Amino acid sequence: MTSIPSGAAASLPVIHLRAEDLERLSSLVGDLQEAEGVVGLLQEELSRAIVVDDNEPVVGLYRWIHYTDGRSDRVRRVKIVMPVEADIDAGLISPLSHVGVGLIGLKEGQSIDWPDPSGALRHLTVVQIEDAE
Repeated sequence: MTSIPSGAAASLPVIHLRAEDLERLSSLVGDLQEAEGVVGLLQEELSRAIVVDDNEPVVGLYRWIHYTDGRSDRVRRVKIVMPVEADIDAGLISPLSHVGVGLIGLKEGQSIDWPDPSGALRHLTVVQIEDAE
């Protein structure tokens, strides 16, 4: 089971979501029975999200995000999409992936120490959020 270590949980940054993204993601996890692992992590993140205006630049669904993962200085570019649309080769990741859950709700410049599938913490930092298409 993947979970946030108790010490890291106390220092999690505030996350922000647009109402539409919060509704879609809540519906997604509400339809899933698993309350542990990645689904449990997403449920925890959604429960602490603050709703913001639609024009607020936050990591949500269907926006390209540039981020670093603390393992290198390499900037990666991904878009968080619904699970059926995910295609890692095209940079389209699911909100049910570890990186997707970790990035969701962050603003440019925000970082989070987030578990990878092995349970090791990765330091994810949002470098840029591209304008909505």
